[in-house]
Amino acid sequence: MKSFLPLPALSTLVARRVRQSLCACALAASLSAAATLSPLEAAGPSRADARQADAGPGSPQSRHRGDPALDLPNLLRDGQGKEPGAGDGGEVSSGAVGIPGTALAAYRRAEGVLRGSQPSCRLPWQLVAGIGRVESVHASGYGLRGDGSTARQVRGPRLDGAQFALIRDTDGGRWDGDAVFDRAVGPMQFIPSTWGSWGADGDGDGVKDPNNMFDAALGTARYLCAGDRDVSRDADLDRAILSYNNSRAYVNAVRKWMDAYRGSEVAQTPDDAPATPHRPDPAQRTSAVRPDFQQKQKQKQRQEPGSKPGPEQGRKSGAGNVGGVRRPVVPPTPQRPADQPAPEPTELPKPVGDQHTVTRLEALGSRELEAEVGQRFARRPQVRAVDAHGHAVPGARITFRVKGTGGTGSAGSTGGTGSTGAPASPEGIHFVATPATTVTVTSGPHGTATAPALQAGDRPGRFTVVATAPGVRGPAAIFTATVRPAAEPTADQLELWDQETADLPELLRAETGSSFLGLPSLRATHGARPASGVQIIATVLAADREEDVVDGTAGPYFTGAHGEAVRTLVLPPAGADGRVTLPTLFTGRHPGTYTLRLTTPSGTTLDFALTVTPPASGPRTS
Repeated sequence: MKSFLPLPALSTLVARRVRQSLCACALAASLSAAATLSPLEAAGPSRADARQADAGPGSPQSRHRGDPALDLPNLLRDGQGKEPGAGDGGEVSSGAVGIPGTALAAYRRAEGVLRGSQPSCRLPWQLVAGIGRVESVHASGYGLRGDGSTARQVRGPRLDGAQFALIRDTDGGRWDGDAVFDRAVGPMQFIPSTWGSWGADGDGDGVKDPNNMFDAALGTARYLCAGDRDVSRDADLDRAILSYNNSRAYVNAVRKWMDAYRGSEVAQTPDDAPATPHRPDPAQRTSAVRPDFQQKQKQKQRQEPGSKPGPEQGRKSGAGNVGGVRRPVVPPTPQRPADQPAPEPTELPKPVGDQHTVTRLEALGSRELEAEVGQRFARRPQVRAVDAHGHAVPGARITFRVKGTGGTGSAGSTGGTGSTGAPASPEGIHFVATPATTVTVTSGPHGTATAPALQAGDRPGRFTVVATAPGVRGPAAIFTATVRPAAEPTADQLELWDQETADLPELLRAETGSSFLGLPSLRATHGARPASGVQIIATVLAADREEDVVDGTAGPYFTGAHGEAVRTLVLPPAGADGRVTLPTLFTGRHPGTYTLRLTTPSGTTLDFALTVTPPASGPRTS
C-alpha cells in the first residue's frame, strides 16, 4: 500500500526543489557570462556600488565627463536683454537674467523639497540653477517641454578614456544608450551610476529619469546636500560643487551664475525660445562639418594627377561592363625620377585635447571698462586660458587687440611680451606702456593673462578689446571700453585763503552807497586737492528769509555784464591752485543784515554775514 505525503508537505517539497533548480541555473548562467566577457567589460561594475555612491571630489560624477559651459554671466547677453526702447518682442529687459520657465520651476521645486527633507543643508534654488546653466544652459535648444522632458537628449561624450575620464558601463546602456562605456546624461549631466544612487522623482510620475528636468534638478539637490553639508557655509558650498565637477574653473562658473541669479531680476523665458544648444560632447560640435571635409578630400583626389578616379573618371577611362564582366579601373602610377626621394606620407591632423591646448578663454571680472577722457582705466582686461577639461593652461600666448579706434597695444604683463601693432590714435584708447594696435602676453601659472593698463584718448566713445589665443574654437573674450566725457570740475570744500576768521565781521561791514572792501579770497578743493576750473555761484540772501533778494533796488549786489545790479552771479573759474577771487560787492541803499552764500556745483555751501550800516553822518537813506 503506497503512502502519500500530506498536501502541505508536498507543496513545501516542490517549492524547495524549484528554488534549488533556479539557484543552480543562475549560478551556471553567471559563470558562463563571466567566461565570455571581454577584459574591458569585466573590469567595470554593472551597477553603482558604495564607492560610486560617494558624493565627494573622487566620485565618478566629479571626473572629466564633458565640456561644461564655463562662460561667466553677462546680464545683457545671457538674459537676452535689450537696450531701452528696443521694442517689445517678449525679451527680457536689460539687466535681467533669463531662465526657461520649466527649468526655473524645477529648480524652485527642488529647493522646496530639500527645505522639508534636509533643512540643515540650506540649499538655494540658485545653486541648482547654476549647475544647470553650466551643464546644459538649462537644456535650451534641446526642445524643453512643460513636463520636464526634452525633444532631444542631452548626452556627454563616450567616457572611454581617450579625451575624458574612463568610466565603464554601469547601467547596461539604459540611460545613455551605451552598454560598454558610460556617458553623462540629461540636462544636469549625471553619470548613470551616480543617478542610480541619487536619482529622484521630481515630477511625481513614479519614474526617476535623469533626462527629465524636474527629476534631474531634485537629484542634483540631493547630491549637493550629501554628507550633511550646509551650503550656506563657504567651505561646504565649495565641496558640494567640487563633488559635481572637480575643477576650480567649474566652481568659479557655478558660483558666478548662482550670484547672478541671486543678485538680479530672474525672468521666466519661453521653453521653446530659439537657442543654440550647448553640446558637452565635442564630437557633436564637429561631426556636422566632417562630410564637407570628406567631400573636399574626394574632390581633391579627383583633381590631382595619379589620384584614385571617381565614377566619372572610370567611365572616361573605359571602365564598365565588357562581356558582362565588370573591369576594375587601375589608376596609372606616376613616374618619379630615380634621383628624387619618395615624398613623405601626409596625415590628417588629429584633434588634440590635452592640458597644453587652449580651447576657451574666460573673461575674469566685469567685461565693462570705463574711464573719462584723458584718464587711465581703473581696470585692466584679464582672461584665463583653459583646456577642454576646464583646467588652466599656463604659458599660453594671449593676444589683446583694441578695435573701434586707431588701435593701441603694448608689451608687458604677466609672464611675457609679444608683438605690437601701429601707433595709437590720440582720439582712441591705447595701452599705457607702448601705444600700438595689439599686444601679446603669456598666461601665468594659473592660466591668467592680464593686458597692460589702458589710457583713454581725447574723445569719448565706445571701443572693444578682444582677447584671442591660437586654437580657440569658441568666441573670443570681448571687453567693452567706454570713454566718458570729462566731468565738470567740482569742489567739495570751500575755505578762506590766508584769512583769519576773527577779522571777518569788520571786513564784511560797510556803509550804504559804498562797497565791501574786505571780501576774502577762497580756496576750492576736491578730495583735498585744488579744484582747478570749478565755477562757484554767489548769491545775496536776506538773512532773515533765506531767499533771494526780491526788490531789485534793495540790498548788496554785484554788477552784471551790462553794468546792471545782480544778486546771483557765476564767479570766474578757480585758478590752477583752486583760488577763487570775489568780484566787487556793492552795499546798496538799504541798511540791514544780509547773507552772501557761495555754492559749489556739488552743493557745498559757505555763508558770510554782511552788515550794511547807515552813513556815519547825515540822515538815513530811505
